[in-house]
Formats: sequence, structure tokens, C-alpha cells
Amino acid sequence: MRSVIVNQVIGDGRFNRFFKYILTISMLTTITEGFNINVFGLIIPSLKTDWHLTDPQVGMLGGFGLAGMIFGSLLLGPLSDKIGKAKGLMVATAVFSVFTVAVGFATGYYSFLTFRFIAGIGLAGAFPIAVAYVSEYSPRNIRGRLTVWVTSGMGLGTVVAVLISLWLLSPYGWRMMFYVAAIPMLLLIFQYFLPESMTALIKQGQKDKIARILSKANPDFIPAGDDEYQYDAFHAGEVSLASLFKSGLGKNTIIFWAMMFFNYIYIYAVTTWITQMMKMQGYSLALSLTFSLLYNAGFILGIPVCGGLQDKLGGKKVLSFGLIIMAILTLIDSRLGAYPVPLGIFLFLTGAAQHGVTGVAGSHIAQSYPLTFRGLGTGWGYGIGRFGGVCGPILGGFLLGISLSASATFMVFACIPLISAMIIFFSTDYTKEAQNR
Repeated sequence: MRSVIVNQVIGDGRFNRFFKYILTISMLTTITEGFNINVFGLIIPSLKTDWHLTDPQVGMLGGFGLAGMIFGSLLLGPLSDKIGKAKGLMVATAVFSVFTVAVGFATGYYSFLTFRFIAGIGLAGAFPIAVAYVSEYSPRNIRGRLTVWVTSGMGLGTVVAVLISLWLLSPYGWRMMFYVAAIPMLLLIFQYFLPESMTALIKQGQKDKIARILSKANPDFIPAGDDEYQYDAFHAGEVSLASLFKSGLGKNTIIFWAMMFFNYIYIYAVTTWITQMMKMQGYSLALSLTFSLLYNAGFILGIPVCGGLQDKLGGKKVLSFGLIIMAILTLIDSRLGAYPVPLGIFLFLTGAAQHGVTGVAGSHIAQSYPLTFRGLGTGWGYGIGRFGGVCGPILGGFLLGISLSASATFMVFACIPLISAMIIFFSTDYTKEAQNR
């Protein structure tokens, strides 16, 4: 009888069709999520006009809508460790697709808020599951890059949302933006054919399925009938919240939670209010949406640069320097409101820093936890961060509600990444070690 360490077999594999399918479907999932999450920020001017809302009311609407994402991250992440990450991904996608479409049928403020809250449960669940899933199914030498690339779907989804808004928002109104969200339901068909996570298959004793999956991941692996499949010592463990604080993981867990909290304040403050802030500086709706597009298109630069650097330098170094650069760029943005071309360039660079840092943060967290409870660790990291996501739109609404200028608001936002940089400085980087497992 042979003992097969499944994570080593997968890690030794080459980037073949098996891994490409997993990466593609996972990225499409995060792309649809990016569309659904960020569409709210794009419709704020139209929604304010239609329903005569104040800035604080919009901030509360955005913040409470994101509150559902807290529950999604905290509940669906650990659930995926129990039932399997592929099944968890399908559940999350179904929830956010159905209820995002329902937002388009909202008859008033509170029905909008309710549907958005429920959609948020699925939205927040899908993202950390996809990150944890790809970190499990990827060759070790490019694991950081692939995991970061999955997070790029958030930025690409926002770019898609902006392009669609330029086409549909003015002639058809804000409701059409939510009706379009019905299209991603087709993604469920392709998710159905994803291989289940090894954690679930080992628990279920599905040896035949494990053998077939390992053979696809690593064609050099030849299964035998009496093989016993398991993880190495690091990746063994029980799925429980207490596990996040055992075996030396506690310090990083607290640091990750704090970092993600402040990161999400920044992300959702900027993405929710950037269109409105551009309008406050005298730009048309179309040009304001274009600025939002440029900011989110920054993932094109930020994701490959930061992902590659993470594989070489480790997550901690890339996060520390990336967050400081993001703060500096945001400060520069605050001084360029009257100069559209330089403003567009620096918003693109700021978006590159934000998307790159966000991708590395997710990858850094995922690779720091054992596979048996990686969904739990990643989900709770994003879940605690979502509290910051709730605060971000409210913070922006408050600042603008007290008549703070767009320039001054950007300056306040620039302080937030500096706090995250100071926090992550005290973490221990397991990223390079994880790549060798």
C-alpha cells in the first residue's frame, strides 16, 4: 500500500488544460462578482435623481447592502471546506445572480436594500472560495500568480460594468444594469464540471475520483488500486474557528483581519464614490464613468506585476511597499482634479496598485492556512474585511455630506493604506514556504 500526498502531486503538476479550466471558470466567477458588486457605485447619480436620495442615504444603502457580504464570507467559506469548494462556489453564484437581478425589480428604498443584502451573501462567499480553490489546484511554482489572477476578475468585472453602463445606463436607466446580471447564471453549468476539492473527496473516501483528478493535474502520477490519499502534516487539521489560532497561526490571523478591514474601507469608499466625486469636480457623467473605468482598468498592470513579485519576494514585502505606493498615488489624485489627462493617468496607476495589493492580500492569506481549513481562513479574512467594506461607503457619504470637497476626501482616503502597511509589517510571511508544499 502506497501513501500518496495529494497536495504534493498537484503542486508538482505543470500548467495544463486541467489547471487552465479551473483558472478560467474561477476567474469568470470573480468577473461576474466584480460586475455585481461595483454596479451600485455606477448607478448612484441616476438613483439619487430617480429617488431623490441624499448622500448619507446613499452611503447607508451601499453600506447596508455590503453588510450581507459579511455573512457570506463568514458562513460560505467554512461551509465550502465541509461540502466541497466546487459546490460552495455554485451555491454562492446562484444566490448572488438571482438576487442581483431582483434588485432591478425593487419598488423602493427598503426592497432595494433587502435584495442587495441577500445578494451580498452570495457575492462575498464566492470570492474567497474561488481564491482558496485555485490556491489548492495550482502548480506550486506559479501558485502566487494564479491566485492573484483570480482576484483580477473583480477589476475586470468592474471594467465590464462601466462599459455596459456607458451603453445602457443613460438610455435605459439604472434598473437595466441589474437585469443584465441574469446572464452570469449560465456560469453555473460550467461550474458543475469543476473537480471537487481534495479536502471533501478525502473525507468522503472518493478514491476513484481522487485518482482521476490527480492524473489530470499531474500526468506523471500513475494511480494504484491500494493507494491511500492524504495531506502532509501542515495541511492536516480540523475545520473550526479555533484552528485559525493554533500552531502559531494566531498572530497572523489577527493581523490579516485588521489589514483586510482597512483595505476594504479604502476599496469600497473609492469604488462607491469615485463617479460622484468626479462629477463634483465638474465632469460629465460619461467622463466621470470613464475615470472610474480607468481606475478599475489598472488591474491590467497591477495584477501581473504584483503576482509575479509575490512569487519572487513573498506576500509581506509586496503588500508593505504596495500599500505605501497606493497611499502616495491617492494623495497625488487629490491634487489633479482640474487636469483631466494627468488625473486619468494617475487614477489608472492608483487602480493598478489597489488591484495588485488586493490580489496579493488574498493570495497571502490563502497560502498561510492549511488546505483542510483554507476556505475557513480565507473566508474569515474577507469576512472581517467586509466590516470595513460596510464602513467605506458610509465614510464617503459622511465626508461628502459635510460638504468636504472631492480633493479633501481623496486626501482622507490616502491615509487608510498607510495604516494597513503598518499592520502587515508585523506579520510572518509563509507565502514562500507554502509554495514548497
